Amino acid sequence: MQKFAQINIYILAGFWLVFAINFAMPFGGSFGTGVLWAGIVFLVLHLIELLVVYSKLKAVGHTGSADIVAVLAFGILYWKPLIKK
Repeated sequence: MQKFAQINIYILAGFWLVFAINFAMPFGGSFGTGVLWAGIVFLVLHLIELLVVYSKLKAVGHTGSADIVAVLAFGILYWKPLIKK
């Protein structure tokens, strides 16, 4: 299961890189629009997720700006192992 999470983290990091490039220099056609909307949807979902789990993160002492950015980028893949500890 750990390898699965690690692979998904790399995939999400790649997606966010493509999203950032697309945001700075938009890709043409429907691909650019799709990447933009997918990124916005991911960001909104992870923001809702952060609001739900913030109290749990606070209980384990992980409420710094780096932790918040990581939750917004990677979601459950980041915070679930922290809460298990």
